[in-house]
Amino acid sequence: MEKKPLDLKFLADEGFSFAITSFLREGGYDVRWIGDFAPGISDRAVYKIASDDNRVILTDDKDFRELSVRFKLNAVGVVLLRISPKKKELRKEKVFELIERFQEKLTGNLVVIDSEKFRFRKL
Repeated sequence: MEKKPLDLKFLADEGFSFAITSFLREGGYDVRWIGDFAPGISDRAVYKIASDDNRVILTDDKDFRELSVRFKLNAVGVVLLRISPKKKELRKEKVFELIERFQEKLTGNLVVIDSEKFRFRKL
């Protein structure tokens, strides 16, 4: 990864890939993983932590889309990964492609990643 803004921080939901979380950390990104310090907390509590610490949420959980869109919970940004966990390399590649190509769009948006494209929706 070439671009790394100093102020871009992430909060990985407990169910999000620990391998991707670790790889981001190794690349110099500030990433906290819920499983490290608050396993089992609610999705709303994840939103609160992310908002309080100015972090973009990384998740596989579709409930975060509903909380963002329907309930309009406050979030810096949400990245929802919708690629099968069996496709580990593709998942990692797409997350890194998103960060490299669209890092300026990670804040203020819900970003849905699938195997074909990135979809952005204003929060």
